[in-house]
Amino acid sequence: MIRTWLAGTLVAATAVTGVALGTPASAADARIDPCEFANGTLTNLLTPRSLATHLAVASPYGAVRAAALTALNSPRGEIAVKEFIPAGWCQATTRAEQDAAMNDHIIARVLATHAYETSPWVWSAANAAKTASAAEKEYFVRFGLEEARAADQRARDEDGAHAAALRQYDRDYVATLRDTAQGEQVRLAAAWALRPGATDSDIVEFYTYAWARFGKLDVERFQLTTADQEMRWFAAVDRLKQSALEAQAAAETASGEAQKALQQQAADAWGQVAAGAAPSASGWLAAKQTADAQARQWAAVYQLALRQSGPNWKAMTKPARANRDSWERDARNARDRAAYWQQVVTDALAAEEHIRPDEI
Repeated sequence: MIRTWLAGTLVAATAVTGVALGTPASAADARIDPCEFANGTLTNLLTPRSLATHLAVASPYGAVRAAALTALNSPRGEIAVKEFIPAGWCQATTRAEQDAAMNDHIIARVLATHAYETSPWVWSAANAAKTASAAEKEYFVRFGLEEARAADQRARDEDGAHAAALRQYDRDYVATLRDTAQGEQVRLAAAWALRPGATDSDIVEFYTYAWARFGKLDVERFQLTTADQEMRWFAAVDRLKQSALEAQAAAETASGEAQKALQQQAADAWGQVAAGAAPSASGWLAAKQTADAQARQWAAVYQLALRQSGPNWKAMTKPARANRDSWERDARNARDRAAYWQQVVTDALAAEEHIRPDEI
């Protein structure tokens, strides 16, 4: 089973393999507070519907995604969307944070009432969830605990069946994943299953639990990283655009030589908007490449699992399909975000060209 060392190592890892997301120089270092952020000048950069659409896909909190979808699908139309941004977004985030505190309590309770020796799946899952992300903790409380309990029951019922079904091909495939899996968490889980002293029970655990579980963790790490970075980009570029709009307004009300100087300042400000938004577009293109590679690999795993016989590969059929679908959704979202930011760059460059004076 996955012991404390593995749980701590996997959950502590924060890098998302293959994602190189730059940050505009003026972006804030602290995590964005959605309530403060949404109450600012956000509408200079994007509409409430645009932000709600993004949050419905990319927010790491299930409560926020659900609230965003409710607003977007409401028969009240734009009124519901404007109520969600900012008030509903703030409220959903607060609920998610309150739920996170309750999840911590439940996880601690599970660890206090279950022993590894008698309930290894439940104990291992709870121990991993203890130091996991908010999304992982939510998943454990809502679904993972019951899944682990069912796994413990199956292990008791089927003792020895999975190990007996292992082939050398299965062991070799774990080694391949250790070296070539797109997700860092999957590579770590595979390495643990093949560590010195590992037995066939560790290989079985990889197929029946760790591969799917930590593949999901790779997905959520990616989503958390990109969602947080997007908020930083929004905040940074929104400030630049606000400055550009103010400079443009000043130039449009001036006259004579003063107007030319102010036009130059406004043009420079719009150039800063374009320069600030460019890393956002390229960052999302890099994120799309990561998501595409993950989707392709999980699609291949799904097809392979369908062709295999035996209980170990059968356990991977549904998780592989689910991870494939998740990465495909993330790839589509990354494509859309890259296109959005490229349009911001294009519009800013057009504004710069339009207002720049012929000569200083």
